[in-house]
Amino acid sequence: MKPAGTVRFFGIVAGAFGLLYAFLLPPFQSPDETAHFYRTVHLASGHLMGEKTADMRLGGYLPKNVRQVYQPFSALRYDSTARVGKPDFEAAWRLSLNTADTIFVDFPNVGYYAPFPYLFQGLVVKAFMTFNCRPLLLLYVGRLTTLALWLALVLAALHMMPFHDWTMTWLALLPSSLFLHSSLTGDALTNGLSFWLLAALLSMIFEKHGPNGLSSRRTIGIFLFSAIITLSKPVYLPIVLLAWLIPKERFNHRSGHLIFAGGLLIFNLSLLAWWYSYAGDRFIPYDHYNPMYRDGVQLNDGVQPHEQLAHVLDNPFGFAKMALLSYLESAPATLAHYFGKFGWEKNYLPTWLIGPLLLATIGVAMTDAKAKLQLQTHHRLSFFAIACSMMAALALVLYMQWMPIGSERILALNGRYFFPVFPLCFMAMSGLSTPLGNHKWWLFAKALLLFSLLWGVWEVAKRYYF
Repeated sequence: MKPAGTVRFFGIVAGAFGLLYAFLLPPFQSPDETAHFYRTVHLASGHLMGEKTADMRLGGYLPKNVRQVYQPFSALRYDSTARVGKPDFEAAWRLSLNTADTIFVDFPNVGYYAPFPYLFQGLVVKAFMTFNCRPLLLLYVGRLTTLALWLALVLAALHMMPFHDWTMTWLALLPSSLFLHSSLTGDALTNGLSFWLLAALLSMIFEKHGPNGLSSRRTIGIFLFSAIITLSKPVYLPIVLLAWLIPKERFNHRSGHLIFAGGLLIFNLSLLAWWYSYAGDRFIPYDHYNPMYRDGVQLNDGVQPHEQLAHVLDNPFGFAKMALLSYLESAPATLAHYFGKFGWEKNYLPTWLIGPLLLATIGVAMTDAKAKLQLQTHHRLSFFAIACSMMAALALVLYMQWMPIGSERILALNGRYFFPVFPLCFMAMSGLSTPLGNHKWWLFAKALLLFSLLWGVWEVAKRYYF
């Protein structure tokens, strides 16, 4: 498939199914969508960060009905037998914005995040708030804005990809990816920017540029977008290590490679250190949170991030062993989540569909003929090493924020965290098999993908409406 055809295929399929999923999935049924909605409206009201109160709460003052609009759909998350119907939507729609009637709303799991993942949605929601639009409408505005942002970033990434354009398209179009990115989530920006940064650096590694192959605009974009990723989701910072694979011939001076790759890494590490010193104390653990408001706000008891970091540093090999065992034991659930998860709790596409999707993904990656011609062993090893470094960082962050000290396993290795990670793993195996560049193979692959997306519609309808 030609790159132009790949981009067109992604735009059509992602746009169509993204819109369908955005309206089909009931409100607040995507992971943390309730908290993301509160944070977006809070930012639209003029607050870049969540407010930490003297009585140990983290959130912000919002119109009362912004919180109330969640109530008609609250039972869906915890009760697999619960269904949503017309009366629920009517009850939510009747709620007006009424900005004069405000209450403090807790969203401690996202209140300490950098504001970047919510800025675009916040600006659009703010525009609609000036017309006193209903809270339920604001949610759908946020969803559509999130989808548009993610689509634009992935499309820009696909235009830059030197190869793997079909592999990247496939990964972006997986059912779980479209379910997540058509909801109101802060992950859309970091995932989209991660795709863009990956594509930008790969283009500098493999495309045939002369000296000074890095344009000033591309350089600014790489530094700016990597900074946003680092401040928003630090576990994806290792993507910048790809800069060390850029051939020295791309630079006018022999020291140019060292200045660019080293400067990019130091720049992002410095930002991370600054952000940790600024925002690290905004996080309030469950044990310290106001007891009257700490239940049901996505906090786990026994978590003490600073003490847990010290525990890891005192016993790094023990932590590494525990993290490795956690990944191995959770691999089936993580992969199921990555390929076929929708909504909260245990909502998945059937195993008989997730299995073929996994095998087809491996097949799509391994039969990339263009990658086989360009990838060398050190490229493959570097891709895999960078992916492993992101997985190690993810394990550390999840341990610090979600697991009590001394936990024997990390239990929150959700597949949605791996959207920027697994592309590198699949790239590392690219071209290892004989290319299946025939029409029947690509027709089968696209048919399987489209069938899985259509089956996702049925699964959502069955779970929430029938």
